Amino acid sequence: MDSLLITTAEEKNQILKLYNIGEAEIKEDVNLIKAWIVKQPHLPQNLSDDCIEKVLLRNKCRVERTKQKLDNYYSLRGHNRDLIRDFENVVPSEHVSTYLPMPKLTPKLERILIMKILKPEAELYDIMEVIKINLATTELLFKYDDSVGVRYLYDFQGFTLRHMARMNPVPIIKQISMIEKGYSCRMLGVDLVNFPSFASKIMALLKLLLRPKIYERVKIHPNLESVYEVMPKDCLPSEYGGTYSTIPKLTKMWDKAIRDHRQFFVDNFNNISLEHLRPLEVPDGDAFGVQGTFKNLTID
Repeated sequence: MDSLLITTAEEKNQILKLYNIGEAEIKEDVNLIKAWIVKQPHLPQNLSDDCIEKVLLRNKCRVERTKQKLDNYYSLRGHNRDLIRDFENVVPSEHVSTYLPMPKLTPKLERILIMKILKPEAELYDIMEVIKINLATTELLFKYDDSVGVRYLYDFQGFTLRHMARMNPVPIIKQISMIEKGYSCRMLGVDLVNFPSFASKIMALLKLLLRPKIYERVKIHPNLESVYEVMPKDCLPSEYGGTYSTIPKLTKMWDKAIRDHRQFFVDNFNNISLEHLRPLEVPDGDAFGVQGTFKNLTID
C-alpha cells in the first residue's frame, strides 16, 4: 500500500506539528485508547496500534472523539451489513465508476480522491455496487492512510439524468454517514468538474445528501486551471493535465490492493459491535439511520 498511499516522513511530521503533538504523546494517547477498548465488552479487541494512531490523527488527536469514532466504526458496520458485504470480490477496474485515491498528498496534506463514471451506459449504473467499491476503498484508507482528510474531485463527464434517476438517496446517505462518522474521513472539499447542463438538479441532490457544513465546501470548477488552485498538477492523473499515471493504470493497482486484502476483508466482515454486550452508554445517535423517508426523490 505504500506506493498507493504515500505519506513521507516529513509530511507525517507536519501533520503532528499541525495538531501540536509529538511522537511520544501520540503513543501515550494510543495506549489510553487501547486501555479503553479493553473495557468495552461489545467491541472487537484486535485493532492495531498503527490503525488507532491513524484514526487519532484524523480526529485531530482528540482522544474522546477518537473513542466515539471507533465505537461508531464497529456499530455502523454492524447496522449496515448489506453495505460492507463481499468487499473481497471487488475489482475496481471492472466497475462502472471509480473511487480512486491519489498516491501523493497535496501541500495541505490532503488526499485527493477522484470519482467519475468509467462506463457511460446508465443501465449499468447500480448504486449499491458503486457504494461497495467506495466503502471497500475507504476501508483500506481507514487502515493505512496518513493525511489530514480527503478532497474529492467529482468528474461529471458521461453522467446523465438517467444515471441520476438510479441514485437511491437512502443508501447513499448511509454510506456518507459511515465514511464520515465511522471511518473518520474528513471531507475537506468537494470539487466538481465537467458539470452538466442539469447542474441545478445535481446541486439539489447534493444539498439533500450532504451536511450543511460539507455542502458549503462544494465548488464548481469552470476549467482545469481552476482545479489547479486547490489540486496541484503533480498530485493529479494525466487525464487532468497531471504528472501522475492514468486513471486506468492507477485503478489496476487498486485491483491488486483489494486482491491482496481478500482475507482481511473476509475476516473483518465480522468485526462489528456486539450490541447486546454494550454498556449503558450508546454510540453517536446522529450517525445511525436516516431521518425521514425517501420513497420518491423528486428534484424540481
